[in-house]
Amino acid sequence: MTTRHALFVLACRCFVCLFQFQDQRGASLDAALDGGLVFDLIADFTTDNSIAPIDGRQGLFHVWGDLSIKGQFDPPLDPNQPYVYPIDLNHGESQRFWAGFVPHPRTNWGVWGAALGTDFMPRMDSEAGVSPSGTAYKGTYDASKYQGISFWARATTALTRVEVIILDAYTDGEATFAGLPVPDGTDPTFTSCVYSNDVKFNCSPYLVKFRMDSTYFPKYQSEAYQIDTTWKRFDVFFADTRQDQYDKGFHAAAQPFTATNIDVSHLTSMSIEVTATYVGTTPSPNDFEIWVDDVEFIK
Repeated sequence: MTTRHALFVLACRCFVCLFQFQDQRGASLDAALDGGLVFDLIADFTTDNSIAPIDGRQGLFHVWGDLSIKGQFDPPLDPNQPYVYPIDLNHGESQRFWAGFVPHPRTNWGVWGAALGTDFMPRMDSEAGVSPSGTAYKGTYDASKYQGISFWARATTALTRVEVIILDAYTDGEATFAGLPVPDGTDPTFTSCVYSNDVKFNCSPYLVKFRMDSTYFPKYQSEAYQIDTTWKRFDVFFADTRQDQYDKGFHAAAQPFTATNIDVSHLTSMSIEVTATYVGTTPSPNDFEIWVDDVEFIK
């Protein structure tokens, strides 16, 4: 018998829930479902929202949303404790989950959407420099021994506009690539990307879109990548990530933005986002509720 621990329900009417659930599958079925892949735990949410202290990794899964005036969490998120969210010991669903961490519904996030995610390492010493937010730069994690990131998820209804985002030192505005190789001609005083309309400097994350943008993410268009009401495992491979064609930006190598240039030796964070719905250039809220569990690196 195996045990899984469901993470996080994020909803825009948003639920983010971390739940622990017991799965009745046998080991042989597990192996078949894993497809021969080997995993290394990031977080299983057995007791809280922290990531497992493996290979020096440190972090907390948390939730955030855009700056919509109407956007909200339920229960409210304490701005003084953004990494703290309630533990839910009362929810249950058959024998699948019975305890956990619950970021609850979020609603009306109509600028870009809402997300859940974690950093992989703590912040660097402030002597190394200070990020635009006024805090020390994010630390980076060497994930070069892994192929990608896997997680289990389900929702209260089929979700649209899901993106899995992975940031490295070159694409995270809270990190620095000082001392790392940069494309020829890069201004030597430019050591952190910025959120800008200028492609040469813009922070444009590496991502995979589920069932969107088939030209750039053809592997992720099938029903296997539809987050719906059933628990499924979703595997995202670093080699498939791209910078968004609608949000081009700075990256490590002097190659077209469509190339995979993610620096897996210097990752800072990962997140799962449900973005706002657009009609033309006008965004509107895309309310949702999602549970996430067993987040792992793929070896």
